[in-house]
Amino acid sequence: MEISAVMVKQLRERTGAGIMDCKKVLAECGGDQEKAIELLRIKGAQKAESRADRTATEGIVVCQVSQNRDCGAMVEINSETDFVSRGEVFRAFALPLAGIALEIDQDCDDLSRLNELQFDDSGKTVEQARQEMLLKISENISIRRMAVFKAKDGNRIGSYTHRERLGILTEVAGGEAGSIEDSMAVHIAVMKPKWVDIDAIPKNVLDEERRVYLAQAQETGKPDFVLQKIVDGKISKFSKENTLSNQPYYDDEDKSVGEVLKAHDASVVRFALMDLGK
Repeated sequence: MEISAVMVKQLRERTGAGIMDCKKVLAECGGDQEKAIELLRIKGAQKAESRADRTATEGIVVCQVSQNRDCGAMVEINSETDFVSRGEVFRAFALPLAGIALEIDQDCDDLSRLNELQFDDSGKTVEQARQEMLLKISENISIRRMAVFKAKDGNRIGSYTHRERLGILTEVAGGEAGSIEDSMAVHIAVMKPKWVDIDAIPKNVLDEERRVYLAQAQETGKPDFVLQKIVDGKISKFSKENTLSNQPYYDDEDKSVGEVLKAHDASVVRFALMDLGK
């Protein structure tokens, strides 16, 4: 069967695939558009597999919070180059993903759940949409990670993204709606704490820090009771610098985050941070 330019054009408009790819699959499928689309999807999966070991550390981080702030989602989507991540094809795929992830509506970091969700009105899944995109982009495009926060009753979700390269979700209890949850996310983006408070620091982390500080202090040759004070002081400094509640608030360094939260009669229950490619 002869494959006309009109047939190729129609398939390109439906899939965005290249001219030669469209012409080839149409020939293989006897001009059947639906079979050609299915074959392009299969070839897209094959291309995805062949590129899977190629490093992709560029891309974007997207966040979205539900209207009543009871659920929030954050997704990191990677490409190999910044050039591709700024392109229309990549962004048309990547930007909706946080909104789609909101449909999970419960705590989740399982990407298989996201991949199975419907991407758009065409009925294709997120994974099928990704495979179709690979027919248009000659790079490894991957969804690296996802976080969905479902707030406990009465709590609220906040979010912040910085230049699409850094994303934060927070869950806040207490206070008035809209008063603090987003500003806490901004603070986390600026100061990058690792834990909410000192009680949240794992014991093995503190033990390791203590061993390192003790070894450093022993190099001074000072007596043991002095060494212990040195180590305790460094542990205290480490804990304050790396815990949200003890950090100086980014917008008013005369106050700690804990003091700001107390003034709003609120507390941060948890947070998640995604730093692109890290």
